Amino acid sequence: MISDLRRVPRALVRCAGALLALVAALILLGTPAAHSAAAPKIVSVDITGNLHVPTATIMQAIQARPGETYDPQIVQGDLQHLNALGYFADVAPPLVRARPNGVAITYRVVENPVISKISFTGNAHVPTDTLLALMDLSVGQVFNTNTFRNDVLKINNYYERIGYGGQVPTHVKDINLDPKTGALALTIQEGLTVRRIIIGGDPLLPPPYIAKQLALKPGMEYSDEMRDKDAQALRKFYEDKLKVELGNFEGGIDPSSIDLKNGTADVKYNVYVARIAAVQIVGNTRTKDQVIRRELRVVPGMVVNTAWIKADYERLNATQYFSKVEPDIKEGPDPKKPQDVTLVWHVTEQRTAQAQVGFGYSGGITGQGLYGTLGYSDNNLHGTGNSATVQFQRGARTYSTQIGTVIPYVGSTRKSQRYSLGVNLFSSGSTYYYPVYSVSQTIVAPAPVVGGTPLPVPVTLYPSSNSSLIGGIVSTSSSSATGGNVTIGRRLSDYLTLSVTPTLQRVKYSTTVPSPYYFQGSQPNVLTGPTPNPLTSNVNSVNGSFGISAGSIANVNTGLPYQLNTLTFGLGTSPITVDDPYNPRHGWKATLSELISSSHVLRSSFNFTQTTIDVARFVPVLKTATFGLHGVADLSTGVIPPSSLFTFSDQQTRGYNNVFYGTDAFFGQAEFRQPLTADRKLTLAFFVDELRYRIRDASPLVDPYTNRIVGYPGDWTVRGDAGFGLRFDVPQLGLHTVRIDFARGADGTHTSFGIGQSF
Repeated sequence: MISDLRRVPRALVRCAGALLALVAALILLGTPAAHSAAAPKIVSVDITGNLHVPTATIMQAIQARPGETYDPQIVQGDLQHLNALGYFADVAPPLVRARPNGVAITYRVVENPVISKISFTGNAHVPTDTLLALMDLSVGQVFNTNTFRNDVLKINNYYERIGYGGQVPTHVKDINLDPKTGALALTIQEGLTVRRIIIGGDPLLPPPYIAKQLALKPGMEYSDEMRDKDAQALRKFYEDKLKVELGNFEGGIDPSSIDLKNGTADVKYNVYVARIAAVQIVGNTRTKDQVIRRELRVVPGMVVNTAWIKADYERLNATQYFSKVEPDIKEGPDPKKPQDVTLVWHVTEQRTAQAQVGFGYSGGITGQGLYGTLGYSDNNLHGTGNSATVQFQRGARTYSTQIGTVIPYVGSTRKSQRYSLGVNLFSSGSTYYYPVYSVSQTIVAPAPVVGGTPLPVPVTLYPSSNSSLIGGIVSTSSSSATGGNVTIGRRLSDYLTLSVTPTLQRVKYSTTVPSPYYFQGSQPNVLTGPTPNPLTSNVNSVNGSFGISAGSIANVNTGLPYQLNTLTFGLGTSPITVDDPYNPRHGWKATLSELISSSHVLRSSFNFTQTTIDVARFVPVLKTATFGLHGVADLSTGVIPPSSLFTFSDQQTRGYNNVFYGTDAFFGQAEFRQPLTADRKLTLAFFVDELRYRIRDASPLVDPYTNRIVGYPGDWTVRGDAGFGLRFDVPQLGLHTVRIDFARGADGTHTSFGIGQSF
């Protein structure tokens, strides 16, 4: 193109040289003595050869004027001015002719052709209409080299703006102007052809794998637009597939590889994944930095993985030390390395210490009576992450004392902090009063007297169609337990923990009736002494507290102390398997425990095992709702003391006012939770509960007087309910969920109240 543009002015240069020679000759011939006379005057100036360019336009570029003194240098300058107009293919030497009063000057020009057509080739990405709109030259105009030069600059600038800059000297590679037809043809070179793509930087993935994600391929023309598309595609690929942020992307033509002859070059992409250069913690005034950092798994040097950061977020949330946790990515310490960033954890601490003072009343002969509660707990003692609990409860019929502490991370080394330690000491007792029934339909109250001595009257705790309630007489059932346990935990991973808990406790049971009444058969009898040892319990043993004749329940209602020593092995998920420890929306949690009580190994008074599998799953549904499923399997072997039976109260079976006891049970729940407020502090729940339980080895209890069955066999019993409830968050009291449920079971409706979600 450059050579073609120079063809026109080259002819003008030749003409200018001839013109100078002619002017010099005329001057010498027209003046006999060069210095003898004054220079002639210009009498006229005219133009010839212009067909389309107005004469007035040309005359504006000429400085020689009639009436002025003829000056060859001015004429020479006029030739340059005519060439500079850009309209002419040639400027012939001017005619300088003598006249009576001076000289006449005639400038002779050869116009460029009138443009009849403008065409482009090689413009694959930019439409011809766009290129024509960039040009001032148009069909019907005289071709002007100045205007065309500016048009070329505008075309180059446009290609640079759309991402083709820095590749070739000019994108108008060649021009062809037909002097006869006026057809103007332009050859466009938009960019260089990619010979190969080189992947550098810190891409984390092999270059061939990255190349598959690129839209730019060898053999295609390079543009910054294609580069930017590749950058966006890689950023999305890293975030969607790897959950990794792209920290920096640099790309372009490698200048050292440009081959203008073949129109090719290499493209180099430097891909840098974002890496953590520093981790900062902001907002903690009480909780020590190391307590927070030991929960974090994303450390300096690691890539910015959103899934890993989310896991750290959930891990910090699960500590329950903070009301708000917010991760933030900021610029790193080195501005020259934008791919190195700083991860900032903004935490807002919440109150972790709670003092509890309360009282309550539960009436009736089976109620707790008036009771009061005093307690203190802190799950972040002095900001160390350790917890401590002290709880006292005292009532007319119950008492309970508990002191415990948990150290979630033992020691300060990486190895020792895989372990946790918990210690708990407790003492509890209760005294309840139960009605008694006669063994026949004849009510015996008061007891008959013969010869001044009341006769013994057999009674039972089991209501049946063959027995009658004895008014004014109740049985007294007392139990107590004192002991402690130690739990040693071992983290197998961030999601799984193994634990072992030895528990030593001394238990005592006693169920009595006032004389002259007594429990018939093998039931507890204050007159004849203790019932058989629990280790020799058989199908004929009867437990007075539960009204069950079963070899699986130890007959311990004697008032004698027993030793209940157990060893529990547990395997469970950590709190981070759910997104929120209080109100989870997604995730799952599971525990598996095996409790062993052995007279030979653990010196316990009882031989039994209990296995529990507990699994819960949470799934987000609709926009803000949650659907949860919960299943529990409880299985046992051996002879179990009453205090260790699996129990299900209205906290599980919400449609019943009863407490269900079993040696084996299967329990399932399904619950739909729909928040009613944007902050999720008020939630409506719909639920279904299903319990299937049994007393293993239970047999019918036969009345010795009538031979009627007044107990029940040990078959599986099913209890189900359905209902709805409300959930309230009361942060002022340190309560995340207060639960009120309304449910209907087989026996009618029931309202239950609880703290925390049902599962």
